Amino acid sequence: MGLIKKDQIEETGTITIEKPTEVIINPEPKKVISASVSLDSPLPQVEDNIPKAKTEAQKIIEKARSQAEAVFREAKVTGQAEGKAEVSVRLKEALDTLNQAVKERKEIIKDSENEILRLALKVAEQIVKSEVSLHRDVCLNIVTEAIARVSDREQIIVRVNREDSEYLKRYKDRLAGMLDGVKSFSILEDSNIETGGCVIETNLGFVDAKISTKIKSIEEVLLKAAKEEPRPESAQEINNPNED
Repeated sequence: MGLIKKDQIEETGTITIEKPTEVIINPEPKKVISASVSLDSPLPQVEDNIPKAKTEAQKIIEKARSQAEAVFREAKVTGQAEGKAEVSVRLKEALDTLNQAVKERKEIIKDSENEILRLALKVAEQIVKSEVSLHRDVCLNIVTEAIARVSDREQIIVRVNREDSEYLKRYKDRLAGMLDGVKSFSILEDSNIETGGCVIETNLGFVDAKISTKIKSIEEVLLKAAKEEPRPESAQEINNPNED
């Protein structure tokens, strides 16, 4: 009968049936026919064995074919089940990888947005500082705004950068006159304060109006807003298809 290779079923999920070995029926030894027998006389024993041998050979072939088909059907069913299981596992792995990539992509984009925002704020800070250095009245406006927020008027100290100090002193009386009942008002140089900004000190506390502080506050507000911004719904994860 044909040979069914087990390793071929396991590796490929298919069955290769080799060509059935030809069944050879050895006829019985020929009998020596007596010279007295006519050559035209029939040979009953030989003629009777040929159909019988053919029938037996056909039975063997049919039996082998039936067994092969049965094994093939069984292997096919088993192969389909194993194939579905393997495909299901591979599909799940692929989907997990895809979902992880989508998640990482979103995180990268989010991190990039924050970095871009910080970079933009740094650029804005440089522009502001450049404008402040060119326009001294900016510092005057900032100090005026800061003084307006002061509640304690017993003593007021305005700390500014040395470059702004001389300019602001020209407006000392004007600034002091903004608040009624101020007993002490002074403008002091402070190297820790950038050009254009100021710090107002009182007996109750201080008002930080430095340029860097303003930029930092804006950055925090924008980053917080970006973090709280609802993200688009993530792509729905694809479930494994139901097995038949």
